[in-house]
Amino acid sequence: MPGPAAPPANQPQALMSIHLGIALLGGTALFSKGVPLSALDITTWRSLLAGLFLLWLARLKWHVSLRLSGRDWALLGIAAALMAAHWVSYFHSMQVSSVATGMLALFTYPIFIVLLEPWVEGTRLKAKDLAAAGLVCIGVWLLVPGGDSSAQGDSLAGVLWGVFSGLLFAARNLLVRYRLSHLNPVLSMGLQALGVVVLTLPFVSGEIMDASPSTGIAMLVLAIVFTAAPHALMTFALGGLKAKTIGMIGCLQPVYGVLLAWLILGEVPTWLTLVGGSFIVAAAALETLGRS
Repeated sequence: MPGPAAPPANQPQALMSIHLGIALLGGTALFSKGVPLSALDITTWRSLLAGLFLLWLARLKWHVSLRLSGRDWALLGIAAALMAAHWVSYFHSMQVSSVATGMLALFTYPIFIVLLEPWVEGTRLKAKDLAAAGLVCIGVWLLVPGGDSSAQGDSLAGVLWGVFSGLLFAARNLLVRYRLSHLNPVLSMGLQALGVVVLTLPFVSGEIMDASPSTGIAMLVLAIVFTAAPHALMTFALGGLKAKTIGMIGCLQPVYGVLLAWLILGEVPTWLTLVGGSFIVAAAALETLGRS
């Protein structure tokens, strides 16, 4: 057996864990600008360090076994492929535009889940789900002219890559939810991260070999503090919070990310970006509330 899921947690500790985890995940966006590597290289080295740490944590804390079925290994491979493409396109979206544009475009993924899940379950779409999708479309449309092309890059390219990343993330989440939910979540995430490395390593450049020590430290911080730690914190929070609460707090991720980019990188989002992002986050929050 892969081992138990999350340990029990009381509500105050769980709330602190989920907020800290979501804020740290929002902070990953900063590294798209602060690390002088391509999106593919960032994804590969981040995944290697985070995957090894998560696998070590799963073995140490929950004593999970790696004796999985062939079907589980195959599905983990598919999930890793989706995750690899998601992470590369996500970092690239912010590198060609701004943190705000990339993060907010990514957050179309809850709506993709809403649109795809009925197909997985064999049910029909509801009118409110289509209305939420409409809100997202308005938000994305507002994001396109929302960036300053001279200061923040190509808004259209950033939005398209971000939305594509959101579609991939939605597909991966549905696969994990319906086919891999019996696995310990920390083990599952760790194995997926290492799978990302296997898939992307043949394509990385040699830039990391010539990188400064500060770049290496930044990659270590990104992998452990901003990738592995948030997933461990959210796994812990599952023991003390309802799914509705976790989903609603999760909608704050782009808010934390945009705020951190503003404070640390000096990227001030335009009003159109904020309004468009508000439509997307509101639609995601309403869907989370309605489905939990």
